[in-house]
Amino acid sequence: MSHQFDLFADETPDPSKQNKNNSATALKLTAQDAKLTPSQQSFNRLLKRIDKLKDQLVEVQSISDAHRPAYHKTITPLRERHQSLTREMVLLLDRRLQRKGLSRAHRDIATMILCNICEQLAAEGDEEMQILHDKHSSESLAEKEQAAILQTRAMMEDALGEPLADDEPLDNLHDVFNIGMARLREAAEAEQEAYQQAARKKKPTAAQRKAAAAQQEAETTLRKVMRQLASALHPDREKDPDERARKTDLMSEANAAYDRRDLIALLQIQLRTELTDTASIAKMAEEKIASLTLLLKQQTQELDNELRNRLHVIREEFGLKSYETISVASLRRNLLIAEAALQQDLNAMQQDLQHLENDKALKSWLKAQERHAQDAMIADLEDCMFDNPFKYK
Repeated sequence: MSHQFDLFADETPDPSKQNKNNSATALKLTAQDAKLTPSQQSFNRLLKRIDKLKDQLVEVQSISDAHRPAYHKTITPLRERHQSLTREMVLLLDRRLQRKGLSRAHRDIATMILCNICEQLAAEGDEEMQILHDKHSSESLAEKEQAAILQTRAMMEDALGEPLADDEPLDNLHDVFNIGMARLREAAEAEQEAYQQAARKKKPTAAQRKAAAAQQEAETTLRKVMRQLASALHPDREKDPDERARKTDLMSEANAAYDRRDLIALLQIQLRTELTDTASIAKMAEEKIASLTLLLKQQTQELDNELRNRLHVIREEFGLKSYETISVASLRRNLLIAEAALQQDLNAMQQDLQHLENDKALKSWLKAQERHAQDAMIADLEDCMFDNPFKYK
């Protein structure tokens, strides 16, 4: 029978005395002579929750990685064709605006449409579209960007209550926005720090003292687990090259787990290196189980946040709604819908381009586009008022 040591003792056992055949990796606590305590039961539930979250992270990433090639193979050519037809529309409007025969109202609508499309394409790096925009617009794209820079800077300075430093790079909108947001975060952090300092000066409540003590105990527990691993796995103490390489890899794995406060990974390394076993973990003092449980709760929250963020990124990439489940079926269904919608747009654009060489058809199309723009603006306004309940107070 292998010798087991106290997982939280300050002394580190000689690894040579550990049972090399111990391959246990499960951390779930099992009852020995009595039923599991409430803390031990909570520990097991959190382990199950963490496993489930990790499985979900792997699953959604695997599904999205497998779907990505088919998605881009289908959608990329359609988008490229859409962009090509959009450019053709711009060039058609440019040619028509150089001739007489359109009323002032029709010319204004055509110019507005041309400039809006050119601005979108120029933002993607199309220099010809930038030239066409500036040719037809009373305000160049450079002037529009400068106006946006000044407006954004004024907004940021108003929020900060002080001007942005002139020695900072503020030549483009991207820099102004990023620098302004960084300054706002700094101000928020300084305000939070001041609040915390003021709170520290106040006498803590009994609940706050208890929470602080529990957090301190949890940090001590995490450090002890890591310290024992570091002592047992230190590669410089190993003369055998192969064993030194193995310990180097394990030590790197442990350091990474400690940096991200991954208690599960650290305990699993303890088990894999036979520094402990599940029976020893089950015999931990009740207060140690409590501190481990606190760390597991924090790890669970971090995994919850990571899963939520990853789901958001995947939905954004593949055009899913915020409420749609990510699955093989939903991604395939969404791809078919996106492909059909793009193909429908392409068919409509091709028909428009065929008919718009005719002035009568062009004038009707321009009026229809104006109505669509007005309807969209009204819909946006209604959405804004609906989303803001204070509008009607």
